[in-house]
Amino acid sequence: MTEDELRRLVADVVREVVGVKEDRPVVREQEPLRRGPHHRPLPSPRNPEAIEQLRASTPSRIVTGRTGTRYLTKSYLGLRADHAIALDAVESEIADGWPEQQGWVPLRTRAKDHAEFFLHPDQGRRLDDASKARCEKDADRGVDVQLIAGDGLSAHALITNGPALVKALQQHLAGAGFRVGKPLFVKYARIGVQDEIGVLTQAKSTVIIVGERPGLGTGDSLSIYTAYGPKLGQDNSEKDCISNVRDLGFAPERAAARCAALMKDTFKAGGGGVKLTGGDPAFRPHVVNH
Repeated sequence: MTEDELRRLVADVVREVVGVKEDRPVVREQEPLRRGPHHRPLPSPRNPEAIEQLRASTPSRIVTGRTGTRYLTKSYLGLRADHAIALDAVESEIADGWPEQQGWVPLRTRAKDHAEFFLHPDQGRRLDDASKARCEKDADRGVDVQLIAGDGLSAHALITNGPALVKALQQHLAGAGFRVGKPLFVKYARIGVQDEIGVLTQAKSTVIIVGERPGLGTGDSLSIYTAYGPKLGQDNSEKDCISNVRDLGFAPERAAARCAALMKDTFKAGGGGVKLTGGDPAFRPHVVNH
C-alpha cells in the first residue's frame, strides 16, 4: 500500500466515524488582522476617586491596565527606568573628601575596592590597619552612643539622606540624655563593622546607618542598625533595625526620633533585639519597616 492510498483510507475511516458523507473544507470565520498586541483597558471602576487615592498612596504599580497578558509600554519603560536607578545606586561610591565636608572622621574597611566589597562581604566588616589606628586616635571613647555612617550597598542613599539623618540622630539622641560620639564614616561598610568600632571606642552602644540594597526605584533608602554592648561578631538577634529611611518612606527626622526612643528602651532593658521582646522571636515591635 502506498502512502497516498494509506492517507485516503484514514480519511475514509474518519469521515465514517464522524458521519461526514463527503470531503468538505472547513471554513472558519476570520478575525480582522491587526498589528501588535491588543490593548485591553480595565473596566471603569465603581469608585474612581477611591482608585486614585489608592494609586497616590504608594509608589507601587497598581491599576495600570495591560496589553494582552503584558505590561503597557508606559509601565514597561517605567520598570526599566527604576531598574536602572537600582543599578546606579549599587555602583555608586563616596568621593574622596565628602565625609570630611560633613564633619565625619573618614575610615575604611579591608575591602580594597568596590568589587572586592561585593564579592567578599567579610572584608567590609573589619577596618583596615590605618583606619583602626585613626579610630583609636581620633574617635571619642566611652560614649553612650557611637554614630557611624557607612555607604553599604547604596552610597547614593548616604549622599542623599545621610547628612540630614546624622544631624537628626545627634539632636534626638542628645535630647534623650545620651552622650553621643563624633560621627565616623566607613567606606565599603557592612553592618558588622559597627562591632569592631564599638570595641575600639569602648562605646556602650553603636548606631550605624548604611545604604540599603536597592529595589526598583529605591536607590535612596537607608537603614539604621542599633547594637548595645558591642563585641566582635555580635549576633543579629541582639540588634534592631529601622529601615526604609528616606523622604518617601520613613522620613529622617521621624526615624531619628524613633531611634532615640528605641535606644532608651534598649538601655533600660540592658540589651536590644530579643532582649526587648522577652525572648519571643515572633514579637519584634522594635524592628520597624515603614
